Amino acid sequence: MSEAFIYRPERAGLWKYLPAAAFAAITLGGFAVGIQTLRAIPADKWSEMADWKKIAQGESTRILTSQLNEKFIFSKAFAATERAVSWNLARDTGAQIRPGCTGWFFLTDELTSFDGAAQNAKARAWMVGQVATLLKAQGIPLVVAVVPDKARMESSHTCGMYRPAAFGTRMDQWIGELQQAQVPVLDLRLPLQAVSGERYYRTDSHWNEAGANAVAAYIATQLRQKQWISSDAAPLNADSVKSRQGERMGDLYKVSSLEDLPAWARPATEITTLSEVAPVVVNSDDLFGDSGLPALSLIGTSFSLRGNFVPFLSRHVGAPVANLAKDGGAFHGAAQAYFHSKEFSQEAPKLVLWEIPERMIQRPFEPKERAWFERLRQGKL
Repeated sequence: MSEAFIYRPERAGLWKYLPAAAFAAITLGGFAVGIQTLRAIPADKWSEMADWKKIAQGESTRILTSQLNEKFIFSKAFAATERAVSWNLARDTGAQIRPGCTGWFFLTDELTSFDGAAQNAKARAWMVGQVATLLKAQGIPLVVAVVPDKARMESSHTCGMYRPAAFGTRMDQWIGELQQAQVPVLDLRLPLQAVSGERYYRTDSHWNEAGANAVAAYIATQLRQKQWISSDAAPLNADSVKSRQGERMGDLYKVSSLEDLPAWARPATEITTLSEVAPVVVNSDDLFGDSGLPALSLIGTSFSLRGNFVPFLSRHVGAPVANLAKDGGAFHGAAQAYFHSKEFSQEAPKLVLWEIPERMIQRPFEPKERAWFERLRQGKL
């Protein structure tokens, strides 16, 4: 016959107080955390919640809940713990990023097919052609530089990641449409393919300094051959470029919310070349002419803001470059902003270089981009 368990408090000693002590500790800890969280809410928010109309409408409750979630003192710690577990157990990098080979990350956008992709690409090719026509009427040449996907140029580091087969020809098709519209276009696959080694950062969606420098040299050579620029290249040497090897955390690393994790819980950060490139200075005595203006005005995306691309381009061109690119500007952002700016209307550029990433050409249209499309149909920049 088995013996039934009988709890005898006289034998438990001090352990009999453990449940009560644990309950008290949890209660007091929760109370302390709650007080600290409430104290972190700004005074203006308390004043806003004290409005009787908002109390009656339930808006004050919504504001308080939002503030409690935002100011909760352990929220960052909990979020970091969740990211550490997700990464280490499932190699999860979030919806926007895909992990490739060890240490390599890629944008989901470079691997995703969109509805109406062909029509979107054709519409954007028409937009570029219309911009070129309108600029030409003002005596301003436009040159387009198409940036290939990282997943295309660094395919050996995708480690079996799926990329639609149709993407293999989309750059050729779009460049062909631009050429049919008689738009001068530079295929940046050519200089990037000539780079030995890595061309893009491992934890970033953009080209590294080797890729950026190769592209800058290629663009300058093409512009010089077409006689769009006449200046000689400035020297690239130890005096003009100061380089070192250092740690760099790319944008894909940050989008994956891995940057706040301790080193042991996150993937290794990248060791890469980090340089300081001296600007090109042009001395001009032409006080009333335009010889002091930048040789070209650059519109484009975050590619123009990474890898020291513009400093390298300026030295290869041998003259200052007006960098009007925009982070997160998509296809239209920088171009639309520049052509509607006082800078453009008051000081016409000598040459416009439009940098356009491959991954942008098939994306769905944004409302502002659609509005610009309609404006271009009316014959207006």
